[in-house]
Amino acid sequence: MLSLDLLVGFTIFLLALIMVVSMVPGLLAGLGSSGIDYDAVAYRTGVILVEDPGWWAEDREWRENQEGAESGQLWELENKNKIKRVGLAVSRDAPNILLSTKVEKFFNDSFFHQTNGLDDDYRRFVIFGDIPYSYNISLNISHPGGGYEIKQVGDPLPPGYGYIRRVVKIKEPAVAVINSDFTEQYTIPDPSGPEWNSTARNFTVRLDFNRLLDQSINPAYRIDPRIEPVNVTITNFGDYLNSSCEYATLRSVTFWRGASNIPFPSDEDDMGYYTLCIDGNSSISLPDPDIQVSSNISFVLKPAATSRFPLDQNSILDIRFNFEDDYPRTNITGIHYYDYNTTNVTRSDLKTGVLEVAIW
Repeated sequence: MLSLDLLVGFTIFLLALIMVVSMVPGLLAGLGSSGIDYDAVAYRTGVILVEDPGWWAEDREWRENQEGAESGQLWELENKNKIKRVGLAVSRDAPNILLSTKVEKFFNDSFFHQTNGLDDDYRRFVIFGDIPYSYNISLNISHPGGGYEIKQVGDPLPPGYGYIRRVVKIKEPAVAVINSDFTEQYTIPDPSGPEWNSTARNFTVRLDFNRLLDQSINPAYRIDPRIEPVNVTITNFGDYLNSSCEYATLRSVTFWRGASNIPFPSDEDDMGYYTLCIDGNSSISLPDPDIQVSSNISFVLKPAATSRFPLDQNSILDIRFNFEDDYPRTNITGIHYYDYNTTNVTRSDLKTGVLEVAIW
């Protein structure tokens, strides 16, 4: 009986020992495993890009001048030393709606650079982590009239990788086109009146921030000069010229808040603040271009400049084009409102795109 009990007990002990030994590797696998869920990293990266507008360490004094402005989101306006996080969304309130200016900056290889280590710009600002992940980020943009455009950064795809795909919309900036339809509206009506006696002609484009930043308007369709360019184009300028005159002289382009002139940001010659194209000539400097105009004017005020003006949600910013000759060569005048009136400003339909993020 003793030997039988010993045999049974020893058998049970061996079975229990075998079970314990077989379970131990599984219990310790999480401690010694180096496996990485690349799909999770790709998903996190995709969320940052399409649902977050990004962030940078803004200057305190400048922020205090921007009452109510989401200043920290304007990473695309700053140098890389200030950027904390890169995102492409228009706003946190508009996920999956990308801002075209952010998209252009993100895929600009002269601004962001790829390297082999953790100091790679894309790893630092959007992928994060202590592991030097390899990546491929692409955006396929469909154009309304047909065709598509592909923007891409990263390395060629290997046989296996983590992956996420997001369908997005891309918002383009609005454009104010002053054409022949406005000739009667923006021309001095009575040449014999007091306006005729002056040699100066002022044409103003007005941005009423109280109207533009209306919170009831979806951020995907809101006109916000603080984060997107202000585009003003005057076509068929010949229709505004006096008879027998072939040109008028654009003396200055200035900025006004009420009756106060707003000094243009420092480095006036920096084309990162604006572009001014007269009759096809794009190498023109502000604030005093002093150049002859015969057919068209195209002016783009970029957020890099607008965001630095002392503006808040109750401000009105006037862009004033001053024409002056010894004898008035043009009778253009008036105020053109840069607003949601479809006659005054054209807003493009949102473009459809597919963002793909691959991590390995």
